[in-house]
Amino acid sequence: MVSNSGQKGYAAEEALRGYFRNTGYFVVRGIPLTYRKYDVTDVDLWLYAKVTSIAAERSCVDVKRRKTPQAMERVLWTKGLMGVLGVDRAIVVTSDNRSETRDFAAAHGVGILQGEFLQRIIASFPPSDRLTEEELLTILKSPCVVDSATEWRAWFRGIKTTLLDSLSFDGCNSLLLAVKFLLDEYVATGKTSEVSVRLLYIVVSYLLICLDYASRSLASLDVMGRTATLTDGFRYGEAGRKRTEEIVQMALQLLADAGKTGLFSGNTLRDEFDRQVSEYCAEILGEYFAKKELLKSLFVTARAFENMAYARTLVRPDGTSSEQKALIGLFCDFLRHDRKEII
Repeated sequence: MVSNSGQKGYAAEEALRGYFRNTGYFVVRGIPLTYRKYDVTDVDLWLYAKVTSIAAERSCVDVKRRKTPQAMERVLWTKGLMGVLGVDRAIVVTSDNRSETRDFAAAHGVGILQGEFLQRIIASFPPSDRLTEEELLTILKSPCVVDSATEWRAWFRGIKTTLLDSLSFDGCNSLLLAVKFLLDEYVATGKTSEVSVRLLYIVVSYLLICLDYASRSLASLDVMGRTATLTDGFRYGEAGRKRTEEIVQMALQLLADAGKTGLFSGNTLRDEFDRQVSEYCAEILGEYFAKKELLKSLFVTARAFENMAYARTLVRPDGTSSEQKALIGLFCDFLRHDRKEII
């Protein structure tokens, strides 16, 4: 049973999510911070803002709507969380109205939104035409058809962690695998699954945010340079081609040193690696996202997909806009899914 204070906290987080979304942020609620598979804490709100074509801002927000919020302790705790996450800003939202709390937060470089402001936000952003996080989690209780061992709520929590620890090409590539899983689920259910559609839109939005952050340094490159960098990122991950080649060479040398070349010759392993790399058609993604107008619109497109995911009236992939269909179709082509089955 959820306590009254817990319900009040959820309501405050939802209202604040509405507020920050309204001011232009990409906002995610309840991201678990894990360490070696242990849940350390949850980030109440994670904010991402596109500042310029070469800069983005990430913030963590701690929300405490309690009778005794222990606000100064929360300032210290959130300052520490900011360092652990490596984000740019930390914000504490508290029902505490004391000036001393505000001064303490300012002295330690932590933003603070206090009780009177919080009450105005709660009154200004009541439940709307968007699902709350709790309503979405209720929908996610449906079983998974493709893999009966998958529990959607736990799966979703795992996907969220990408924004904290893999905001890079590595994150993009792991999210592409999640897109494939959701497309498989959508087709397997005869295109009836609400869960797979909502999660598909969420995962696509996260992928675009990862790509937006990973591509900050591409603004000065020409289209060929952007294409090459993006293609390598999607193919080799954050380590890049050079580091991947080094790892392959190291593996081949270890096999040779261990006397295993009788089972697998170095040339055979090298040929197999090259074959698999060539079959991974990262150029499809590299060429598509290298277009300057598409790179510029990643943040806006991510917000649009996130909004569709939480809309009370769900729009299926075949009912989305032409731009959104083009992006879903791109992922279908890359993942070798028949786009006609989806859109």
